[in-house]
Amino acid sequence: MIYRTVDSGQLEAFVRVARAGRLGPVAAELFLTQPALTARLQRLEREVGGPLFTRSRRGMRLTPAGRAFLPYAERTLETIGEGARLVGDLTAAGGGALVIGAPPAISTYLLPGLLRDLTARAPEMELSVRGGHSDEVLEMVVRDEVQVGLIRELSHPELVTERVYEDELVLVCARGHRLALRGTVTVEQLADERLILFDRRSSFADTALTLFQRARLRPRAYLEMDNSEAAASMVEEGLGIALLPRTAIGRALADGSLVELHLLDTPPITRPVALVYRRDTPLSAPAEAFLELARGLSAR
Repeated sequence: MIYRTVDSGQLEAFVRVARAGRLGPVAAELFLTQPALTARLQRLEREVGGPLFTRSRRGMRLTPAGRAFLPYAERTLETIGEGARLVGDLTAAGGGALVIGAPPAISTYLLPGLLRDLTARAPEMELSVRGGHSDEVLEMVVRDEVQVGLIRELSHPELVTERVYEDELVLVCARGHRLALRGTVTVEQLADERLILFDRRSSFADTALTLFQRARLRPRAYLEMDNSEAAASMVEEGLGIALLPRTAIGRALADGSLVELHLLDTPPITRPVALVYRRDTPLSAPAEAFLELARGLSAR
């Protein structure tokens, strides 16, 4: 039998009266009249199929059926309360489900810290990360395949593009490289070097090549890798120089396995990183929480 009309109000009234043994105090606590409270208990008794209380001048006493039913009613109320608290916590903390799109370099170096902080707020959140180049992630957002993208700065009429971070690109060589002791170099001094590129479809490769093109120079040779980690490893082995995101090589710079080269008469080279999300779709609580954290990237 399915008890479709038993509700939490009836169960709460039953549990409170069972504990108090009297109608008056419980009616006051629930802001009910005693007749209304009695009617609520009677509806519950009809639904479960038998009397739960015996009524006397001394108050309300549980019947054997009432004593048997009491722990089930208490557990049901506890479960409802736990569920309501969980929903409230998830909503407040940005819980639920979130699908994010990001290119490989951002997924590897920027996303982990953001997702760590996000899951600390809402441990029950379901997260999914879709990979692709920035232009591919942009299209994922347009097609509603992901809720938010974190990409190099691109625009689309259907999307909001919100810059949140400036990723500095750093020219590096191995610590045993002939340029390592100089510290400061000119683009012309790099012309005899092998340039290590990664991911020719990314903006990183374009930026590195543009640096030489503006000086009307060509590197002696190229070595192409498919990701920044592999490119950094090649540089460490002395196979060439590379322009790499500082976020990707912070540890290697700190331990000295890579050496930063400062380009003379060249301003810092940065690449904007932006959030993209649909202009016409309200953001979910999980997406709002992620955006809030991503907006703080510059302060990290």
